Amino acid sequence: MSKSKDVAKSYQHVSLFQREEGKKLIDDVQIYRGYVILDLGCGTGELSAYLSELAGQDGRVVAVDPDSYRLEVARESHREVKNLTFQEGSSASFPGMGSETYDIVFANFVFHWIQDKEEVFKNMFRSLKPAGKIAVSYADRLASIFSKIYRELQSSESMELMLSKCYFERRSKIESMCLAAGFEIVKSVDVRMEDLEFENVESMCSFFSATNQGRFVSELATRDKVSSFCAQYTGGENSKPLTLYTDEGDYYCVLIAAKP
Repeated sequence: MSKSKDVAKSYQHVSLFQREEGKKLIDDVQIYRGYVILDLGCGTGELSAYLSELAGQDGRVVAVDPDSYRLEVARESHREVKNLTFQEGSSASFPGMGSETYDIVFANFVFHWIQDKEEVFKNMFRSLKPAGKIAVSYADRLASIFSKIYRELQSSESMELMLSKCYFERRSKIESMCLAAGFEIVKSVDVRMEDLEFENVESMCSFFSATNQGRFVSELATRDKVSSFCAQYTGGENSKPLTLYTDEGDYYCVLIAAKP
């Protein structure tokens, strides 16, 4: 198996935080049977499969991701789901773009990886049916606990590389771009980030490697570094589960908006 597919497999196994927060995002919009749904940045497809259950056999889900290895894992894992298709693409190029195809466009923790957000809002707007909605969760800054992880467990170069791939925008700017595209904002809030739980230290490192597309280098997280980090920011290196304590100011953003 290639290293890239190994990373994709790790993403599937340890992306529980994103999955659970994604389900909360889904709960923020009413999904009816028969809906046609676009899942932008679907990863390995766990939330896409959940969306397909909600849409029912009369509905369908189109799940898009630019990472071919994650899509390969997604297809292998969810091949029995008949109303779900996986396609390689991005927020700039996806099936049905501009054709008023979708009832819902769902984007869970992908906006901060996208540079041209104004174009994304335009593409989503043009691709929704009238009264269709978008459901978006995103980071508008690097959470302090993630900054500590890179500072304590990685090198300054790896942190700079990771930050060079992030395109954070404040919530007020995101709202302005959303309104400019023609949407009406239904909900725009900050959500407190809960403590993260992992099976063990290895699972924690795998999570950060997988969710940052391999830019977190596990080999740099030496035993001494990990022991020091865990003593400061977790319930203990050998605790099960391993709880990573987030800071009071760590949060992410949720945006729900509708096409008139």
